[in-house]
Amino acid sequence: MAKRLTQALGVDIGTQSIKIAGVKLGADGPAITSLGLSPTIEGTLDHSGISQPAPLTAALKEAAAMHGGGIKDVVFCINGQSAVLVRVLEVPRMSESELQQHMGWEIQRNIPFAESTVVSDYRPVDNPALAASQNMEVVMAVSPQSAIDTVLAICKGAGLKVGAIDVEPLGIGRVLHTCHAHDAGSKNVCVVHIGHSTTAINMYRQGMLAFPRTVLMGGSLLTRAIADALNIPAYEAEEKKRKEAVVPETAGQVSPFGQQTVQADFQPYNPFDQSQAADPGQTQAMPAAPAAQPSPPASADARITNAILPQIEEFVAELRRSVDYHRGRGGQVDAIVLSGGGANLVGFDRYVERSLGIPVSKINPFNNLSVSVGSDEEDLVKNHASEFAVAVGMGLHIAYD
Repeated sequence: MAKRLTQALGVDIGTQSIKIAGVKLGADGPAITSLGLSPTIEGTLDHSGISQPAPLTAALKEAAAMHGGGIKDVVFCINGQSAVLVRVLEVPRMSESELQQHMGWEIQRNIPFAESTVVSDYRPVDNPALAASQNMEVVMAVSPQSAIDTVLAICKGAGLKVGAIDVEPLGIGRVLHTCHAHDAGSKNVCVVHIGHSTTAINMYRQGMLAFPRTVLMGGSLLTRAIADALNIPAYEAEEKKRKEAVVPETAGQVSPFGQQTVQADFQPYNPFDQSQAADPGQTQAMPAAPAAQPSPPASADARITNAILPQIEEFVAELRRSVDYHRGRGGQVDAIVLSGGGANLVGFDRYVERSLGIPVSKINPFNNLSVSVGSDEEDLVKNHASEFAVAVGMGLHIAYD
């Protein structure tokens, strides 16, 4: 940013909801000054990126007016397979000028977009495992110019000024550093950010991004399964998922060494094997969010449980592949941290923990931060904390960059 900002509005627009978080720098560090959660108009964006900017512009303008606390400078999270690529590369150790020249070549080599005009950025990351070697790690982000222009146009139309455009994995990393410096931020963790249409499975080494991956699996799969099983509309199925769905604690047997017993024909995820459908995009328990773990409904509908369980099992299998692949490359996973709206599914955290034999908890982007919001926003802090991880991480950009 050309000018150092002392306050900013972190913006995270997903396929189901728009999250905004006002962050202000003070004498005691960053503080949350406003929060907003509003629905995204259906069909305006999907896993590939933004398809209908005009409705999003109007929705963001309304959300900022109602919940932005008068902040006009924004840090916008750019998402979508056609909008941004984030990768961590291992390159030969070199000087800053040499790295700049080398990354120009790496970026051109890794561009997956049809559009040749791109905007890119990179920065070295600390990897203690490479301290004595001739190599270093660099995280890079690349976006088509058209995707950047779309973001700029949306914010301008909403009466907002773009202070920075950032990416989801780095925003979550800031939350680990700031809000969980003494637990997850100091460990080797896998943060699983579960959205409506996609899930980001990101590995962090003491808060530093080590391995990003995105899979086309999200809460919409569970909603669709419930709708099909009960023969009800999607909106009704979504409501039942939020209020009635329960994931049973039963799972595969865990070995004495803390690892899930895997069938003999299981094949670890390999990002270089084109025959596999999945493609990489990219401890101690954490303090829980302010609210207590939601209690299962008094009488859970077995039809809902039976409908979502196959999807849950498939999701856990994808998560296991990512963990196994990361460990196979010498990485460590001490804990799994759940984030996003999908983290609120009752029983899901316990199911994952039992299935993988790894401690599981939920992220709390309000931990260790001063939170001064209106009474209408207190419910968001209490019951929707995990959904604001990216928005808060965007706002925290002003404290780091």
